[in-house]
This record gives sequence, C-alpha cells and structure tokens, in this order.
Amino acid sequence: MKIRPINILLFLLGVIIFQSCSKTPHDPPEEVTKPDNNPDPTKDLTYIYSSESQLEFSLYQNDILKSSFEANEQEKNFRNRPKYFRPQTITIKGDSLFITKLGNYEETYRIKWEKEKLFIYQDKNWKHFASKNEQNEISLNVVLYNSQIRSENSNALRIGQLYNPTSINEILSEKSQAVMTTIWLKIKMIYVPENKKS
Repeated sequence: MKIRPINILLFLLGVIIFQSCSKTPHDPPEEVTKPDNNPDPTKDLTYIYSSESQLEFSLYQNDILKSSFEANEQEKNFRNRPKYFRPQTITIKGDSLFITKLGNYEETYRIKWEKEKLFIYQDKNWKHFASKNEQNEISLNVVLYNSQIRSENSNALRIGQLYNPTSINEILSEKSQAVMTTIWLKIKMIYVPENKKS
C-alpha cells in the first residue's frame, strides 16, 4: 500500500492539534499574601475601663452657665446613674462597636475611624464618639443631665445621658420658648486594651 504525502501531512497535523489540546495551560502563580508587620491596633480589640475624672459639674439656664457644684454633690444629684451608664468594656470588631455595662446591658454601633477619632453611626449621622491616644488608650467623654423645663402651660423633668456631646446645645430645643434649668455632669473616662490591664 502506497502512503501518499498528503496523508502523512494530515496525520502530523492531527497529532499536533491533539497534543496542543491535551496540554493544560499553566495557572498563573498564586500571589503570596505577606503578613502585616504593622497590624492596626484598633481592630478586633477589647478595651476595659481604667479610670475617670470629672470635667464639669455645672448649673445652666438654657445655654447660660449659672454656677458650679462641688464634686461631693454628684451622688446627691445623680445617685448611681454614672456607675450604670459607664461602659465597662468597649469591643471593636471590624466596623462594629460593642459596649457592655453593669447589669449585662449591651449596645452595638456601626463605626469608622478618622485617624485617631472614633465615630459611631447614630440617628442617620456619624457622631464623634471617642479618641485614641499614642498609648492606644481610648478616651471617652460622657454627660449625664437633669433638666427642669418650665413654660406657661407645663413643668416637666427630663433626665438623660450622652456620649461625647459638643455642648449643652445638643439637648436644647431651638423651637421651645420654655426656660430650661439643667444640672450638667461631664466625665472623662479612660479605657485600656484588655491585655494591658494591670
């Protein structure tokens, strides 16, 4: 049987095509993720209450400062409220903040960092909550207040507490013509990383 050159060419072409189809292309080399030698200390960390200091204890009429109270009058005006409002632990996990207080009370917020400032998302706004210093400590200001609101038709008592208010104006109503007398207690609280608590 005589083999024609065209058949040899077709056979070789078939072998080449078969070989090229049977080869699997090499996968690109996997990128090796380098470990982060400088992890962000604000991520996935629990801070524990360490200390506090009184910043202000005053009497206001609307937004006008009238007088100041002595530190020993705190319990008379606020009883156990500072102790129960004070966060015991502040836990940061990714973009979430978890606060635990006495009595197993818990709060959760969505957060973001802007340099050393920590913001919480509250009432459809980002609000400055606390700050971090060079020692990786969290500094949080809280306010407790008792307000007596008097108008021509009513006389009411309002009590509350705030995280890091800018001023007493945060609790005043611009539309109200009432006279509001407020006892305003502002406390600075310090939190340290759990593993550094002595």
